[in-house]
Amino acid sequence: MKLFYTVNSQYARIVRVAILELNLSERVELKIVAVRDPNSELLNYNPTGKVPTLATDDGFILSETYIISTYLNHLNPEIKLVANNSDGFYQQLEGITNAFLDGISTWTRELKRPDKEQSPGVIEFERSRALRILDYFEKISDKLDQTPKLAHITLVSALGLEIRLPDLQWRQKYPKLAHWYDEFSKRPSIQATRPES
Repeated sequence: MKLFYTVNSQYARIVRVAILELNLSERVELKIVAVRDPNSELLNYNPTGKVPTLATDDGFILSETYIISTYLNHLNPEIKLVANNSDGFYQQLEGITNAFLDGISTWTRELKRPDKEQSPGVIEFERSRALRILDYFEKISDKLDQTPKLAHITLVSALGLEIRLPDLQWRQKYPKLAHWYDEFSKRPSIQATRPES
């Protein structure tokens, strides 16, 4: 199998962490690719040109973080990374953490645009949404443990974007969440996939 990724994609980071946590490193070749490049090798596999993309041994091309993570979890079902239908709490967390990452990613991309092209409305909407979600996670932080779950990995990946988003100053206001994040971030899989600034 091959996983196509970029080092700065938090969505691909989630899958890279999942590969490590599921002990699948020897089965998945990691391949860094360019995106938004008409000559990218990725386009030979996935016409969307998006990362992460997983080329499976049986000839399928999987994209989207959740789909890839679910497929990988089936290869090592002893570890329960992805929530199943009987685990409503972690299914709920998977949805909220994914929306949190989507919003922060949108906020970050908007701020990278030239000042005249930025949308203050989009920035404020995503900032407000992020703060609402942070409030929620601080309230439920006692229910978050250190077990590697897709929801936990997604939350750490989203919070890790603080290095690219100076406006996301969350640590002081959310001390219980910060403590959980710092502890979970000690995992070797998290350390090995740390984003670049």
